[in-house]
Amino acid sequence: MKIAITGHKKGIGQEFAKQLSAKGHEIVGLSRSDGENIRRTAHSASLIEPCDLLINNAISFYAQTELLFEVWHRWKESDKKHYIWNISTELCLEENDIPLNGLTMRESMQYRNQKMALELAHKQLNAQQSNTQMTLLRPGSIKTQTFSDPNGITAEEYVSSVLSTIDLDETVD
Repeated sequence: MKIAITGHKKGIGQEFAKQLSAKGHEIVGLSRSDGENIRRTAHSASLIEPCDLLINNAISFYAQTELLFEVWHRWKESDKKHYIWNISTELCLEENDIPLNGLTMRESMQYRNQKMALELAHKQLNAQQSNTQMTLLRPGSIKTQTFSDPNGITAEEYVSSVLSTIDLDETVD
């Protein structure tokens, strides 16, 4: 399977790339450290379009949501089955409206609002007729950011748990 991963050089994205590559999947990585920026939505979507699965992980203001719309619309009319995994956060749950360690209240609110926009777009697109199957993932406390809970699990543990519940070989038609 050909899998595009945004933010594939750090944290959860890096771990998805590592574990999926080890399983024999072809990885198309999009990370700023490689000169790619998801804010260049049309360009990023053109790199993702030939793939089977998008792991929509990187956040850069609202570009994660814009990229979701662009890729979904490009795949919408395809006869081929496609998959999108949108990486959000448990912070989008109402009871988790708290400031994040190491971030100002403003930064915390911006981060949460950007992820909430992603979740709303996911919900709206998922309600439309399409051959694209979407999954919303809400990681909890994972040690990937400066504001991460030091008692959280590692990205390796999280990705292993996600991949143990989804058999990608069965998703290929």
